[in-house]
Amino acid sequence: MRAGCATASACRMMRPVLEWLHDLPIFFGALFVCAVFVVPTLVGSYLLQPYVARLFRGERDGNMVLGSLLNAFALYFGVLLALLSIAVFENHNKADDAVVREAAALIKLYRDLHGYPEEDRTQFAKVLDSYVDEVIGPGWTYQGRGQANPREIDILTDFHRQIGAYNPTGPGESIRYAETLRALDGFVEARRLRISAGDSAIPRIMWVIVLVGAFMNVLVIWMFDLKPLSHAVIGGTISLFIGLVIYMIAVLDAPFKGSNGIRPNALVEIHSQTGMHR
Repeated sequence: MRAGCATASACRMMRPVLEWLHDLPIFFGALFVCAVFVVPTLVGSYLLQPYVARLFRGERDGNMVLGSLLNAFALYFGVLLALLSIAVFENHNKADDAVVREAAALIKLYRDLHGYPEEDRTQFAKVLDSYVDEVIGPGWTYQGRGQANPREIDILTDFHRQIGAYNPTGPGESIRYAETLRALDGFVEARRLRISAGDSAIPRIMWVIVLVGAFMNVLVIWMFDLKPLSHAVIGGTISLFIGLVIYMIAVLDAPFKGSNGIRPNALVEIHSQTGMHR
């Protein structure tokens, strides 16, 4: 689940920044995040590194000892980033699958209505049509925030009311009606999974550990007794890669947010696949 902000003011300050970052094209978003990591590393390589390196200057085989420390730290930090990358990738795939499952459930529900009388079928299809339009329109903004669209809830409530008021007149219609209710239950469950997928995120404590780990990685590099240019090249390269990985994790961690998020393509195709009127 998404971890809450420490304060309401912190939430208000972070939300515009995160939304702005997600709305950037991938190239510029990655460039911005990498710059946040690389620029301080390069500046620190010339301004802070000489003071940090003094702590170990004169030690016997200091660089060798620090190399062992860096290898151990890089191993654990790399494993952490790898696990986070796998986790957000799986969550992203589950979110995409949730949209497809809801679309499939809607198509099944719509096709189950074909055996109903013309007047009832037309009325039911009209409600489902308005639901799809609402989801792929204003509702997708709510989806990006991991919230349920109140208008969608009203439409589904109306659909439940109309289905509940329908009275089958024979054994055949009773069986068809029971199938429709099962399809409706499957659709509601698929919708719940889709909305829930928009609210899943890496806990805030893990982001803190990642950022602290990235800083410690650069700090260990600064401890080596090397020329400033060597520190700038080594530290800048590692910071660039860390920035790229963190940007990837951040984007995949919010699967529906921004211009790079999951789009409701599977739901948009419902109109053409079912012949629903617009």
